[in-house]
Amino acid sequence: MKKLADRLLHRFTNHETALNAGHHCSEGTDQGTSGLSHRKDHRMSSHGVHLHVHDRYVVMDNGILQVTLSKPGGIITGIEYNGIDYVLEVRNKETNRGYWDLHWNEPGGKGIFDVISGVTFRVIVETEEQVEISFLRTWDPSLEGKYIPLNIDKRFIMLRGSSGVYSYGIYEHLKDWPGFELGETRIAFKLRKDKFHYMAVADDRKRIMPFPDDLCKGRCQTLDYQEASLLTAPCDPRLQGEV
Repeated sequence: MKKLADRLLHRFTNHETALNAGHHCSEGTDQGTSGLSHRKDHRMSSHGVHLHVHDRYVVMDNGILQVTLSKPGGIITGIEYNGIDYVLEVRNKETNRGYWDLHWNEPGGKGIFDVISGVTFRVIVETEEQVEISFLRTWDPSLEGKYIPLNIDKRFIMLRGSSGVYSYGIYEHLKDWPGFELGETRIAFKLRKDKFHYMAVADDRKRIMPFPDDLCKGRCQTLDYQEASLLTAPCDPRLQGEV
């Protein structure tokens, strides 16, 4: 048995610059991203972590941050933080706000994009100090060619007094299962474009962020690599000519 674990840490904060509202383009889109940081909020540290399990949703709440996930899929449908009811883009479908995904292929085959949705939900830890929940998708030979041959366990953790939600994944490949090529796996958040205009990756890597609308037809020119675009008519004129 072979086990592959890929741990990703994602945190949220009330960075004033990131949350300032500003100009806004009217063209609809479902893309967005931003760099966010994390800190302890001692004002609410006395509030324990609570888990609310409903028929179709699960809610983790520590008094600072509230995260709602679909059940049993484990898709993040909503985040509330510090008086902001909706951190994620509410104009997107619930399945297109916060999710784990991967891009894979059979050896020599065509690439397949897959948003990872769990089929089994369970509680790993539930105390006032910590809640950890699991969303598991298992693989069997009947799924060959449709899903990557891995058991995938998505985990989400919330701690008392923390303004962040933690997430990691356990990827398990059994000995007799077919081979594959995994190009990328990630967790993605589609943030509200009317709130998030600034990104901070590190102390020396922070700047105004282009709008997701800037990738729409008529605002950019796709370059040789599909992921790269030249901004020809961005919402913010200061970004004209950037890639």
